[in-house]
Amino acid sequence: MSSSDPDLVVRDGKLVTQRAESKDPAFRSRKALTDTEADRLIRNTYKVLMTRGMRGTVLYSTDAETREWLGSLVRVERGLETIYE
Repeated sequence: MSSSDPDLVVRDGKLVTQRAESKDPAFRSRKALTDTEADRLIRNTYKVLMTRGMRGTVLYSTDAETREWLGSLVRVERGLETIYE
């Protein structure tokens, strides 16, 4: 993993947190966090950010596998037909 890897990625179809990749300063000051607590906090951060959009939310991942997984969840409608990409 490089230093630019995201802290939340998809591996083998499952969301996985990468604690060491978190840029959140709260993690630096709370070294006593267990892996389970760190996982919960990282996931909660994304939950909060993804539910705040008043007019929509755009998701993009720099990680190719995660980006492909996110794309598989999106339904694109064009005219009268629905296309799953």
